[in-house]
Amino acid sequence: MNITLRQLQVFLTLFESRSFTATAAQMHVTQSAVSKMVAELEAQLGFALFDRTSRRVEPNDAAREFRGYAEDIMASMQAATRSVVELSSLARGQISIAASPLMIYGLLAEPIARYRERYPGIRFELHELSTDEAVESVRAGRVDFGFGALDSEVPGVEEELVFRDRLLAVVPPGHALAAGKSGKSVRWADLAQWQHISLRRLYSVRRTLDMVVEHEGVTLPSQIEAGTLTAALGLARAGAGIVVLPGYAAEIARGWGMAAVDIDSRPRQIHRVCLIRRKSARPSVAARSFLAELLPVLRAREPAARGGAGR
Repeated sequence: MNITLRQLQVFLTLFESRSFTATAAQMHVTQSAVSKMVAELEAQLGFALFDRTSRRVEPNDAAREFRGYAEDIMASMQAATRSVVELSSLARGQISIAASPLMIYGLLAEPIARYRERYPGIRFELHELSTDEAVESVRAGRVDFGFGALDSEVPGVEEELVFRDRLLAVVPPGHALAAGKSGKSVRWADLAQWQHISLRRLYSVRRTLDMVVEHEGVTLPSQIEAGTLTAALGLARAGAGIVVLPGYAAEIARGWGMAAVDIDSRPRQIHRVCLIRRKSARPSVAARSFLAELLPVLRAREPAARGGAGR
């Protein structure tokens, strides 16, 4: 068997596009070259990968099974190539990270800026994604690593807890929950009396909140569900409701002139942020170097590390 990386790349592109014409355009080759490479791959494997009609190409069960292995091979080769290029004292290189927009804003922005001061040749590629999307990007090898929290085990990826944060209630300026609450916390029963801006369950923040309110036995009324944390903050700032967020996001809200109120702090109300990596993958030199500097910074920022709420 003599399968080439080019054949695998054509296979993966055709799997996504379902079109020989589109695949040829993306790969900058002729349509006949695409057909030939797919046919050669199928001949070496000993089975068909696509069901062909006059108008469309559909992956079959064999293709869906083979896809994961092809992605692993391509991701490993891409990582290996990057590592070789980046061995020259981090003079060049790229780090790809998947995380939610406010996680990038609230947790990663400053460490990235400090890292680039010392290594200006390193290019950061930031993918602002939901937790589910970040996990899939890591699994497929499209990014070096991601941040979020898994609800259950996902084949091909592993997680490591790197940061814990307390939950806070973000309210617009002058809100009754913020009045006279300096240094104090509100109860979940207090929050249940107000309309909330909720986030979709694509985000680990929403999943954390759902578990907490279920344990507390309260219901947080909500008539608005937002797709991003920035949208939720904008709605809360406009007075459409309050929003419960982790501390790293609440710090940004304060910068926007809003108030962030502690919520009856207990260990079970901790929001977990995990480093998500592809199993058996060897990160590039730049990715390993950045993580070696980032993780101690995150752990030092934990409320528990500072002796604050959330212990």
